[in-house]
Amino acid sequence: MPLVPDVQADLSSYVVEKGMDGIFHYLAVEEAKIRQNPAARTTELLKKVFAK
Repeated sequence: MPLVPDVQADLSSYVVEKGMDGIFHYLAVEEAKIRQNPAARTTELLKKVFAK
């Protein structure tokens, strides 16, 4: 088609990108919960990571 730009569709890259977006979204949600509620820091590692 003359008016449509050349599209390079790479389904694998798209799926990986969207999967990573989802992982980081839920990671941010959990981090916000932990920062708001110190009792959510249940392991020594989490206590060390989120220490002020």
